[in-house]
Amino acid sequence: YIYIYIFFFFQLSNISLAQVVTTVGDLRVLEGRSVMIPCHYGPQYASYVKYWCHGSVKDLCTSLVRSDAPRGPAAAGEDKVAMFDDPVQQVFTVTMTELQKEDSGWYWCGVEVGGVWSADVTASLHINVIQGMSVVDSMVSGEEGTSVTVQCLYSQGYRYDLTSPL
Repeated sequence: YIYIYIFFFFQLSNISLAQVVTTVGDLRVLEGRSVMIPCHYGPQYASYVKYWCHGSVKDLCTSLVRSDAPRGPAAAGEDKVAMFDDPVQQVFTVTMTELQKEDSGWYWCGVEVGGVWSADVTASLHINVIQGMSVVDSMVSGEEGTSVTVQCLYSQGYRYDLTSPL
């Protein structure tokens, strides 16, 4: 029994940052906008299958895209999620487009390790898709008598037809 305990303690104490997946923190995204999420992994996982899934529990999440299942031509509006894996930089990037309120929730970056004794390495983040407006740069400056430009972003719910009278 002592041998097993020492073996497991030794194995757990050798876990390093190179053996985990990391990503950005939780995000708030305006409805109708896109987001790119980097998922970093250790060099030993360069040839492993990567995946992106949605769900509050990793083991029950719905796979949205995998590095071993390239997408063919998609129907209109179907290809909202894409993945690009760069094994040299040890990062796969997930792009989600045209986000809607129902896309809010927990997402998982994962590397499929496989095997009975080896769980996948993952990182989670929460995406909250909101309606609203935001300013691209909250600090502007100018000189008296000149113009300044402020770029405002707004969610899909605030769009209207500019050709119709108000």
